[in-house]
Amino acid sequence: MRAWETSVVERPGAIRGGENSPSRFDIMGEGIKLKDDHPPMPGFPKSVPYVLGSVTNIRKSVRDLDRNPTNGKKTITASDLDELRAYAKTVGVDEIGFSDVLQEWVFQETAVLFNKAIVLVMEMDKARMQLAPNKDTAVMVHETYDLLGRASNKIADWLRERGYAAHAGHPLNGMALYPPMAQAAGLGYRGIHGLLITPRFGPRVRLAAVFTEIENLPMYDGHEHEWILDFCQICHRCIRDCPPKAIYETPIEHENGLVTTVDNTKCFPYFINNHGCSVCIKVCPFNQQGYHKIKSSFLNKISDHPEI
Repeated sequence: MRAWETSVVERPGAIRGGENSPSRFDIMGEGIKLKDDHPPMPGFPKSVPYVLGSVTNIRKSVRDLDRNPTNGKKTITASDLDELRAYAKTVGVDEIGFSDVLQEWVFQETAVLFNKAIVLVMEMDKARMQLAPNKDTAVMVHETYDLLGRASNKIADWLRERGYAAHAGHPLNGMALYPPMAQAAGLGYRGIHGLLITPRFGPRVRLAAVFTEIENLPMYDGHEHEWILDFCQICHRCIRDCPPKAIYETPIEHENGLVTTVDNTKCFPYFINNHGCSVCIKVCPFNQQGYHKIKSSFLNKISDHPEI
């Protein structure tokens, strides 16, 4: 896959990760280095077909860049935008939003072709998430990766057929950070565990994007979800219940504006040996109780006790 990514970096005009960009954590490579007796991947062997599907669609996302129109449309019509939203639903995407792409969100040594993102959200099955850490949970996660990767390519194909250039970003081993894009798109807000918390599904989602050069996408400029982090700083349920105690009580804020919420030296060994863990998603109140119930209760409490 490294060769495929390099081919994107070498394309003229690509937005390449810079010195302020994060380095991407190599899950597969780091897993091989561990000395513990762990499976080749979480959910093995049932997850293998979905992982292979993801690899196939990562390859497709790069190879199909040659199918982009030479002079793609830079403006999308209202009717095409409505059809895009509707089409995304037909391929299994639960929510879409729109965001600019900042260079510091693109991983070092990778690139994306365009500076606008159509951000995609797909729900993960709640019943199987409740089993975490469990092999069936891990299989379900890989199923979601595969389905969302297929969806991102289908949406990119849909755009190309209508004259718009597109670069499908796969949810697995992506070339950029999706949570800040999704937050900028108004799809939710990152919690203290670093995961995007959405109104419909809490943190029980996977994210992807389709990068494009369409200039008039309807960008979000509100602040309705910012209260989530205030709640997280009081809750700390994920910190208390994290089996390897890997979530920082005080996240590390970097000069480039990015935030590190998890100590990978603690998280990853447990993750790779315990079915991809997912406990932080399972125990999050936004997964258990729901966004609107928590918001109402929390804001009422803040109103009654402003010292909190």
